[in-house]
Amino acid sequence: MRHTCSLSIAALSLLLPAAGKLDAARRPRYGGTLRVDIRAAVQSLDPGDWPSDTLDASAKQKLTTQVFETLVRLDERGNLKPLLAVSWTHEPARKRWIFTLRRNVLLHNGEPWNPPGGVVTVPDDRPLEDILRNLARPRNAVVVRSSDVLLGTGPFHIARFEPGKMLTLEANEQYWGGRPFLDSVQIHMGQTLRDQGLRFDLGKTDVAQIPMPEAQRLRQRGAKVAVSAPAEILALQVTNGAIPDAVRERLALAVDRSAIHQVLLRRQGEVSGALLPQWLSGYAFLFPGSYQAGRLSSQAILKFSYDRDDPLVRAIGERIALNAAEAGIMLRAGSPPDVRLLRLCVTLPDPALAIDDLSAQLEPAGAGAGKGYEKEKTLLDAHRVIPLFHLPLAYRLNERVHNWLGARWVPANQWDFANVWVEESR
Repeated sequence: MRHTCSLSIAALSLLLPAAGKLDAARRPRYGGTLRVDIRAAVQSLDPGDWPSDTLDASAKQKLTTQVFETLVRLDERGNLKPLLAVSWTHEPARKRWIFTLRRNVLLHNGEPWNPPGGVVTVPDDRPLEDILRNLARPRNAVVVRSSDVLLGTGPFHIARFEPGKMLTLEANEQYWGGRPFLDSVQIHMGQTLRDQGLRFDLGKTDVAQIPMPEAQRLRQRGAKVAVSAPAEILALQVTNGAIPDAVRERLALAVDRSAIHQVLLRRQGEVSGALLPQWLSGYAFLFPGSYQAGRLSSQAILKFSYDRDDPLVRAIGERIALNAAEAGIMLRAGSPPDVRLLRLCVTLPDPALAIDDLSAQLEPAGAGAGKGYEKEKTLLDAHRVIPLFHLPLAYRLNERVHNWLGARWVPANQWDFANVWVEESR
């Protein structure tokens, strides 16, 4: 008995240093560079110059929010919170709103951000809720332009930017919210999913996006994978307004979403006929992704396009073409396309703002009346947009990367580099 006890104590004494090292390795540390690959090729970081392409817009939002801040922000539940403004009030006539600003905020060049009187006045007679939600949009962030240099107040500043190729962010040592853990972040742009996988295997990047069906396989192999809530929408867009209603409706019913979900997506993500995912809107179940076999009375031939460099999208596009052919609709490659298979991104954790953004991307002319559910229903009833699936975003991470999805807003496609940290290189 005594001998056994001594062996246990000895074993414990050997384990304790190892456990201590493990705990130390898991404590956040300052320093290091995070390397991230993205598919988009962002051409401008100016929040006032917002791209129309959904992939570029989503990537730009992720990047600019590290540098530029808004007066108020939306938390992970879509609730409004102070950011650069700590309080707000209105004049008696409610024609102007006065925002009291946070004190001791410095721009990236070290100068104080000090608007006259420490307030910002917004002339707007809309309901306050609408005003605040609009101010929370990243495109309405605070930017100071000085000699062609964009200055912000965020946790990182722009150290180097090669449009469409490379962005280097460095920690803002005097950030009002506390210095970020990372010294810098290097973002390599224009990297296809295949290129990202190759670069990750070669040790050239720490974060690479992966197709959602690959996440489970990589996890089974012991890889470090992070998966968000559904934040991406795979949908068909009918871009040719001359296509008859009957053809658009038949196309919407012809896609066998269930079969594609089980075979090509390996049951990852969600089948849906809604634009916004259920976790965000609460009403996605009202737009079921219906499938109904049948054929048109006469054959229709439409030009079809999708991203052939994306293996998953290419496979789904080919299956959709087969489904459509069974319904008497021939989808053939051509330009300009009559129908596109595209990825859309949820970029804001608020149903009304999110559907507004999607509507603007899908209907540049401003079609889609109403708000929230009414606007989404208007968009979908005409079958000019045919949602198919809601997909999570999946990332493969280097073992040294921590807190990648521990940011303020995980579910809806946002990053928070200020809270990411990396272990020392082994």
